[in-house]
Amino acid sequence: MSTTQNKKCKGKHFTWSKSMSHILLEILAEEALKGNKPSSTFKAESFVKVASEISQKFNVQCEPKHVDNHFKTVKKRMGNNNQT
Repeated sequence: MSTTQNKKCKGKHFTWSKSMSHILLEILAEEALKGNKPSSTFKAESFVKVASEISQKFNVQCEPKHVDNHFKTVKKRMGNNNQT
């Protein structure tokens, strides 16, 4: 395991950097424009695409479940900021 992976993935927890979050939002925005968000959630393929892009760019093991969980966290944080 490389030192980059040690910094980003501690055991079973996946840690997101600001750069990773930015890429997640960029890709999901593109996916929404392409029609890959038919309802209130994205298609599974969109999360797979984000996970592979994050894994490749940052040399970490990012899985679609990490993307889904982090997206929920981002949505929750943005919702809290809008209410304040």
